[in-house]
Amino acid sequence: MFAYHNPVRIVFDTTFESALSSLAPEGEILLIVSASLARRGIVERVRAHANIMQVVDFVVPNPELDALQNLKASLGQYRAILAIGGGSVIDTAKFLSVRGDVAVQNDSLEIRNLAGSAPIFAFPSTAGSGSELTPWATIWDKACGRKYSLHDSCLFPHTAFYVPELTLSLPLLPSVHSALDSLSHAFESVWNKNANPIATMHALESIRLTLENLPILAQNLHDIHARTMQMRASMHAALAFCSTQTALAHAISYPLTMHLGLPHGLACSFTLPLLLRHCEESARQLLAPFQSRLERLFETLHIATNPSDYGITKDFADAIFQNLNARAQNARLDVGAVYHEFISFCK
Repeated sequence: MFAYHNPVRIVFDTTFESALSSLAPEGEILLIVSASLARRGIVERVRAHANIMQVVDFVVPNPELDALQNLKASLGQYRAILAIGGGSVIDTAKFLSVRGDVAVQNDSLEIRNLAGSAPIFAFPSTAGSGSELTPWATIWDKACGRKYSLHDSCLFPHTAFYVPELTLSLPLLPSVHSALDSLSHAFESVWNKNANPIATMHALESIRLTLENLPILAQNLHDIHARTMQMRASMHAALAFCSTQTALAHAISYPLTMHLGLPHGLACSFTLPLLLRHCEESARQLLAPFQSRLERLFETLHIATNPSDYGITKDFADAIFQNLNARAQNARLDVGAVYHEFISFCK
């Protein structure tokens, strides 16, 4: 027996103006947009089609809890949210969509006094995080050294509009790191205790598309076909891990981003070749056709897979594995073998 559910309406490979023209949210709209897209005039383009009453255009990567709480308290009323940007923008939209209080309880975030949520119309611009198709948001508290996952079914966006044009201005490293994030989502949904046939089907298609198109995209950032196919890969990965969650690669990554400042997509992906060597037989059989191609991809992109290349010491590696969060428990992997190989590379 298995179950699969995703309520998000998907509109793929549309133009920005067509997507905006199809919107019909009632009342005042809050626009949340990345600073880079705001500088390129996206706010004015939106205003031509929608009743925008408030604009938030200062979202930073890895949004922090205190900043989001203060932002929520400063905003007026709104009936719907347009979120145009990467995962941090869409996660911010999810936090602000909650009609209720978000508080820390027993080292996790919970929603109190929930009275519904504002519908979110998401326009992903990085082809990586998959937040537009999931019911959770990643929230950080660096002062306390914590990463929280806000999780509720009300956080599923209403609609996800995939507009390849929005990814064209993304520089090389963010483009690559975003794609590697979605690649990690795909692999992790296969070697996952929550794996199911629908999620696995999406995951394998996502892996295939990324291995075929990311090398092309890295050579030509203006290749709109490669951009579109990478956006499809990200969509399939999100449809995979929305029902499985992530696993060990992401659990390892959070301390690397928190303490070493590694970009999330890089931190959660450079371990994939190592983890693939230690996944359970059933998952390994499904993923075996991709193993050599995965290794070549990292070589082509000049992505190091040796933990020591990122300054990870044996003591730090040991601390990471001693304090893995709950996502690690999803992995159908020999975690002990992963630990011993990982730490053998560290100084």
